[in-house]
Amino acid sequence: MSLLSKIAVTMLLLIFAIMTPFAAESKVDWEISDATQLDETPIDLAWAQERQLTFLLTDGARVLIYSTENKLVGVIPVDPAVTDITVSATGDQLHLINGKRKTLQKVDISFIVEFNVSDSPFLGPADARIVVAVFSDFQ
Repeated sequence: MSLLSKIAVTMLLLIFAIMTPFAAESKVDWEISDATQLDETPIDLAWAQERQLTFLLTDGARVLIYSTENKLVGVIPVDPAVTDITVSATGDQLHLINGKRKTLQKVDISFIVEFNVSDSPFLGPADARIVVAVFSDFQ
């Protein structure tokens, strides 16, 4: 291979090396759809896909739980040394990573739902707590 051919091949390879990243880029159209003003500094967040809840770990040693409408639906106090969180897809289990203490905590979550039963007949104490169980694994 002649010197001129080697230079031509080298130049071609150099052009391909430079141009490849730019050729692979695609354009993205984006806009901020919503923003929430926070009272505490966020450290980490996790998303519960099935319940569509956002879990936000803050520097105030709390996990704030937000609905898709950015409504605060719950607060869980945590150890101030917790640095990372993850949540199950269903939003019923939270994992807290504490690097200082080298621990991983699993927190089971149950959401309390208020029902308006003021006009409904009842048997027993009017202020009795109830548990609603959903059996969804029938075949």
